[in-house]
Amino acid sequence: MTRGRLLHTESMRLRWGEMDAMRHLNNVAYFRYFEEARIAWFVSLGVGWGVEGEGTVLGSIDNRFLVPALYPADVIVELHAGRVGNASFELLHRLRDANEAATVYAEGSATLVWIDVATGRARPVPDRIRAVLQG
Repeated sequence: MTRGRLLHTESMRLRWGEMDAMRHLNNVAYFRYFEEARIAWFVSLGVGWGVEGEGTVLGSIDNRFLVPALYPADVIVELHAGRVGNASFELLHRLRDANEAATVYAEGSATLVWIDVATGRARPVPDRIRAVLQG
């Protein structure tokens, strides 16, 4: 997968309660890890949900499971810039081992739509966010 500029990394430790019977990270948990990284990135940018009357909603998300993540493990979620449209943008995500950078557990993308919180309607991605995404 072609990756854009690295925007954010988030270090995490796999949690026992997110494992399946084979000690694999449950497929649903991957999406929670990606969400945590997205939220941390937004917080670092000063984006507040509803505080400014605007924010993002998840339009779509996909993921390719490459290698099972086994408990215990320390991992890193990387967020990279993807396509930027008028009212939406793509974040590319990768979950990799913190100690073995070549071990990539999963990768995919999320499309986020910038909205007016009061109406729920799409609005243009703010210039300050667009500037960060486009570098």
